[in-house]
Formats: sequence, structure tokens, C-alpha cells
Amino acid sequence: MFVILFPILALCGACITPLFTPISWWWVPLLWLGYFLGLYLLFFLIGMLLAPFFSKKKPVKRPSRFARFLLVEAYALGLAFMGARCRVEGLEKLPPRGTTFLIVSNHLSNYDHMLMMVKLRRYPIAFISKPENFTIPFVGRYLWHSGFLSIDRGSARNAIRTVNETADRIKNGVMCYGVFPEGTRSRKGVLLPFHSGVFLSATKAKSPILVIHMQNTEQINRRGPFRPTRVKMDILAYLPAEYTTTHTDAQISEETRAMMLEKYPNP
Repeated sequence: MFVILFPILALCGACITPLFTPISWWWVPLLWLGYFLGLYLLFFLIGMLLAPFFSKKKPVKRPSRFARFLLVEAYALGLAFMGARCRVEGLEKLPPRGTTFLIVSNHLSNYDHMLMMVKLRRYPIAFISKPENFTIPFVGRYLWHSGFLSIDRGSARNAIRTVNETADRIKNGVMCYGVFPEGTRSRKGVLLPFHSGVFLSATKAKSPILVIHMQNTEQINRRGPFRPTRVKMDILAYLPAEYTTTHTDAQISEETRAMMLEKYPNP
């Protein structure tokens, strides 16, 4: 929303200013840039000022729509600043709004989850994330209140607790959750082996699964912000709840990975 609104507001301000000041019309382009950057900075400043009100001391029973709204808008502005141009294919495969499901995707960069949350903003999406991400100043608080869940791979008990909470939120229509079955980013763009355990929350919740493949997101940091990066998000399949109830975690892992490799073979 703000990606579109800020340029319009900046243009209005740049055009109005010469009408009420002695500034020449030749300054309009520079005024537009100044107002535009000012709105960017104001948004992030407001986000930082609001962050202390989102405490991480208490567990979040119900994710905050306002926190998720601010997080998604911040992601959209950040992606625009970095020059990410995302083309989405397979939108016709998406389920009706209000449906909750598990998202499965390959993992190329830290921009993957941002693009999914921005492009699929009609759904309440959060991700299973490593504990370190919740310690990021300001951002960690928004992740926590937007519904992101921390998973401690070093503790089986804590990991199971996260899986159960994920399954409970999906089953009760609270949130959609995204996971990266590879477990880590693929530095060379090669699809790594899947860890079948990430599908346990889907089988517990008996939820649908949305299979997504990301392309070229690892180039955003290398090219941005001065050169645009064309990336692609391909929605490969929507697997209904009936599929989840009739397949094991291992079978789902194998078949979803095969879907990605069939359309995008490893180089």
C-alpha cells in the first residue's frame, strides 16, 4: 500500500509547494525526491517508536494484525528500495481467502519469506524461524507479535512444542505458516535434500499444503539497490487436506521436492 501511496503523496507535496512558496517549479523533481525519502524515513521511525509497545516477555496467544500490517509494509518498502521486481505465476491455484495452510518453499535468500508475505498478503502468513531472528533490534518484536514461531533444533522437546503450536494455529484458522524443508539457504541455487520433519505440523493439523518455488532472490543483495532484480515466485501446487491425511511426512517431503525438481531441475 505505502509503496504506491508514498510516491503519490510526494508528488502532491512537490507540486503544491511552489504554489505557496517562492520556490521555482524547476525544483519539483528534487522536492519529490526529498518528500519521498522523508516519508520512507518517517515510516521506519514510527515503526521504531512503536516497537517497545510489542513486548516479547509474554507469549502471544493471538497474533497482532497491526504488527503484521506494519511488518508487511516494511518488507514491501524494503523490497522496492532494493529493486526487487517479482513476477508471480500460478495465482489461480490459491485457495479461497480465509483458508489456512502450510507453505513449503525452497530457500535461496532472506528475501524469500518477505516476498511471500507481501505477494500473498491476503492470507495471514508467518514463518517458523530460528531463535536469533527474534533478537534483531525492533524487527524481532514485530516478528514475535506477527505470529512467527521460534524453533530450537537443539532441543527435541522445544521443537515438538513449536510443531504442536504451529499445527494448532493452522487447524484453528489463526495463521498460515511457511517452512523451508531444506533447513538452510542454498548458496548455489541447487535444491538441497528435504527434512521431512517440517511437514509434521501439516499432518498433525490435517491441513492443506501450498508448494512454492522461488527463483533468483539470491541476486537481490548483489544487484540492489542501484540495479533492479527480476525474481519469480511460482505457485506449483495446492495440496488439499485429503492429501495430507493419506500421506506420511516422508512421502510428502519426497513428492513436494519432486514437484520442484520436475519443473526446475538442479543445474
